[in-house]
Parts: sequence; C-alpha cells; structure tokens
Amino acid sequence: MILRQYIGRRRNYQLYWSIALCMAFIATLAYMVMLLTGPTSGPGVYFFRLYYALGGTIMPSWLGLGSIALVSKPRFTRVCVGFLMLLSVISAIFVLDATVDMHRLAHIAGTPGTGTLLPGPWLVMTIVLNTLGVVAVAGVALLSGWKLLRKQASMGGNRTSTILWANVFIFIGAILNAAAGTLARVLGLDNIFWLIMALGWIILFLGVILASRRPRT
Repeated sequence: MILRQYIGRRRNYQLYWSIALCMAFIATLAYMVMLLTGPTSGPGVYFFRLYYALGGTIMPSWLGLGSIALVSKPRFTRVCVGFLMLLSVISAIFVLDATVDMHRLAHIAGTPGTGTLLPGPWLVMTIVLNTLGVVAVAGVALLSGWKLLRKQASMGGNRTSTILWANVFIFIGAILNAAAGTLARVLGLDNIFWLIMALGWIILFLGVILASRRPRT
C-alpha cells in the first residue's frame, strides 16, 4: 500500500518506509523458513542471520529515515540516505560473520533470538542503528509538537498536527517492536513475543498511513 502511494506520489518518506516495511516482511519470512528447515541446519542458520540482520539491526533506522525525510530538505535527506546505506552494509556483514550459539538457536522457536549471536562488532552496530531510528522518530514527533504549540500550521507541506500524531504512533509501534523480547522475558512467556510484535506493527502502520494521507484542499 505504501509502495503504491510512493509510485503515485513520489514522496521520498514513503519510499523509505516501504523499504523498512519490506525488510520487516522479509525478516518475518526468514524466521518462518528457519523454523521449517530446522534452526540449526545450514539453511536455518543462514535464515536466522537474515532475520536478525534485517529485522533486528537495520530496519528500525530506515523507519527513522522516513521520519526525517518527512520534514527535512532533500539535500539533507540524501546525505542521511548515503550514510545509512553505508552503515546498513557494514552491519549486515557483521551479522553474517557473527558467531552463533547453536544451543540457543535450537530453542529459538517463538522467541526473538536474543543472545543467540555472541557479542561482537554486530552488537555495536545494532545499538547504533536502533538508537538512530528511535531518536529520529522521537525527534520528529517532538519537533512537530513544538511547532504545533507555536501555532505553525504546516511542516514540509503537511499539517503539523498530522505529522505529530503520525510520529507518535510510529514511535509507540517502534518501541513495542524493540521491547517485544524484553517484555516477553519479563512476563515469563516467550510465546507472546510475536503477539507484541503484531501489536507494535499495527500501531506503527497506523502512523505511516496517517502521515501518508493527502491534505485536504
């Protein structure tokens, strides 16, 4: 849906959100294929790495890029795109090269896979990219809220109130997705991980839809 909107309207933030949503979709498919082929099998390990690289490491930062593109000038956005592409490639290489704890991987079904990769450079990049994504989404929400208080009606051609609420939804959804594993462990029910993720994505997608609405003439 968002990709179709981008094709029709050519708004860059819709493209970056489409990329992030596709990453999440591919990561979820990789997780399912990993379980079907056996987590500790050769293909299973590969699909686990793919799931973790796209879903756990790279995707959140592209959500943040969409928020930045929503309110920033094209030149600044292009700089961010180039920088993020470089970090994404480096992160993917680190995840693909990381050492896997095969015992944890064997019991991954229904869990986020936290602790399955042994600590290494991938962990630093994951923290950096996730932090950048959350800061970008939260920063745009705060900026739009501040401008709304100052009675600035629009930002980047969109209504300030629309940007504010869109990014609030995206922020809450992103936080739920990031915290899904922790919440599951705290509650002692690993099998609710995907339920929390589903809730997070529904809320996040509502924000994306809200931001993509055409302003009334």
